[in-house]
Formats: sequence, C-alpha cells, structure tokens
Amino acid sequence: MSRAPAPEPEPVLDPGLQAERTRLAWSRTALALAVIGALMLHPFGRQLNLHQTIPGWAMLIFAAATWWYGGHRYRLVVATVRAGRSIASGRHVRAFAWLCLVPALIGLWAVLT
Repeated sequence: MSRAPAPEPEPVLDPGLQAERTRLAWSRTALALAVIGALMLHPFGRQLNLHQTIPGWAMLIFAAATWWYGGHRYRLVVATVRAGRSIASGRHVRAFAWLCLVPALIGLWAVLT
C-alpha cells in the first residue's frame, strides 16, 4: 500500500518572522493596557463613582483597539508581502505616534482627578 506524498509546506515569506514578532508585540501591549485598565477599575476597598471609573474604561477600550489593530496590521502586511508589494507607508506613522500618547494622557487624567 503506497502512501501519497506529503504536501510541500508553504514557503516562508519572511525568514525573520518580523510580522509575527510585531503581532506578538501588539498583543503584549494590549494585554499590559488591559491590566492597567483593570487596576484602575479596582476600588481597593473604597467605593468608586462614575467619574473615577472613566479612565479605567477608556484604557480597556484602548487595549481592545490596540489588540484589534495589531491583528489587522498583521493580516495587511502578510497580504502585501504575498502580493510582492512594499509595505512602507508613511501615512500611519504620524497617527501612530499621536496614538501612543493616549494611554499616557489617560493615566495622567486618572492621577489628576
């Protein structure tokens, strides 16, 4: 009884797996933001009013958006590399730089309120 030959594995598009490592970095960042948001919502033995919970909820929403964007960007990069196009794009760099300030501003708001 002869066995069918095993299918050839798909060739690796990116030998360094940069896209996969970047995706994991986005996931770790989202997890860290979610933990910070959860800690902001924990009352630590005191009662929090709605105004005091806004920074925590904002951080959790930002964590979810970060996790989603990381997956979206990963799929976009893989599809672009498979198509043989360049992934270099300057339009997202400025927006991303400004978005990096959001968690810092939320944390500052939480401390000052």
